[in-house]
Amino acid sequence: MNQQSITLVLGGGGSKGSYEVGACKALLECGYRFDAVIGASIGSLCGAILVQQDLPALECWIKSFTQSELSKNLFMFPQLYHHPDLFNQGIDAFLDPLCQKGPDIHAFRQSYEKMFDLETFKHSKIDFACITYNISRKEPKVFFKSDFNESNALDILFASAAYFPAFNLVKIGEDWYADGAYANAVPFELADRFKAQKSIVIDISGFYQKDPLFSNGDQLLIRPLFKLHYFLDFTAKDLIPQMQEGYLETLKYLNEAPGYLYTFYKEDWEKIVQFEQRYMEMLVDTQALDVLEHFDSTMEAMYGFFFGYSPRPLENRYSSKYILGRIVEMIGIICNISMSKQYHFDEFIKLVLYGLKHFDQDPNVLPYPLEYKAMEIKSVRNMIVFFHSLLLSYHEKLPSQFEIFRKKFPFPYAIARVWRLLETIPGNQVS
Repeated sequence: MNQQSITLVLGGGGSKGSYEVGACKALLECGYRFDAVIGASIGSLCGAILVQQDLPALECWIKSFTQSELSKNLFMFPQLYHHPDLFNQGIDAFLDPLCQKGPDIHAFRQSYEKMFDLETFKHSKIDFACITYNISRKEPKVFFKSDFNESNALDILFASAAYFPAFNLVKIGEDWYADGAYANAVPFELADRFKAQKSIVIDISGFYQKDPLFSNGDQLLIRPLFKLHYFLDFTAKDLIPQMQEGYLETLKYLNEAPGYLYTFYKEDWEKIVQFEQRYMEMLVDTQALDVLEHFDSTMEAMYGFFFGYSPRPLENRYSSKYILGRIVEMIGIICNISMSKQYHFDEFIKLVLYGLKHFDQDPNVLPYPLEYKAMEIKSVRNMIVFFHSLLLSYHEKLPSQFEIFRKKFPFPYAIARVWRLLETIPGNQVS
């Protein structure tokens, strides 16, 4: 059990708040308890329920979301202009609903009101603050738990989440308020008000924005490794995996699970270290160190190919010794192994080998059904098989006439090398 006094800061990001719910679940399971919660936007809505100590209600809330039931006439930002329901419609399809009726989030507010209990919130030992922006006075405004009463509590919380023009501004007293993100999407500075020994900050803002702070002994920053869904995507089928991502990644931030894009069990770490050491030795013995010569650039090429960008770096107590495992993880992605669950390392290796040996099998009978969404994926698999066959036929030495292909396709070659290494370990044979 963690004995430090802790302030939790939940940043803003609309439906990306599902990640925060998963992250909070991991924190609570790992023994973290909060003395205060600070929120901006969706972080305020989630934070108030955490003050009530009712995380299961937040999970159920996320799982119940449907876009049509939560909001009507929702303003569609340019990122969603390709939405099938709006495709090929004129600009009036976007502007008319906003101008005539404005967004209607009555159902969204009603669903939240069923969870929020003012008495439980006020009597909780956990303190609370949320940030908004006072449009009338043109200045940020912080509301503390002592400011909440029966007449204004929900208005304050929804003022913090009033991201205009997607959501209506909220009037409190004589002033109009907008989303706290207009003031500060990650209000970590407010943690000083509560004088806690440690602050944990969950930032779900834009992927390419700089870290708002750096993790050290007194503060921990948790940010998604992957780009999250669009912030107005309130569809449960998208948000449930996002919630699981928050849970698994937080375990890794807390040193409770090894892995990078995939998540393994803490008790498997010794096996992973043995795997890394043995395979490094084998790379030397087979004169296959060319896999490591351009390791960083090869990994960047892999990430760019599959995701279109590089996931955020992750530093924890395991990361410096976790090298070849990152290539094995990429094989897992090629084999379409789900990243939304935690694996024992031996189990994962067997799934990887099974996938490698069945690239051309009927995708409907694979453990994880495979869809060829692009011919490029198929060609990558073909190149991996090509290099694997050469290494097998020529006793791990690539003939010189094929060197041009290795230089042209470095990451299929690297994966083929690791595939050959995996096959040499007793117990890894998969039919």
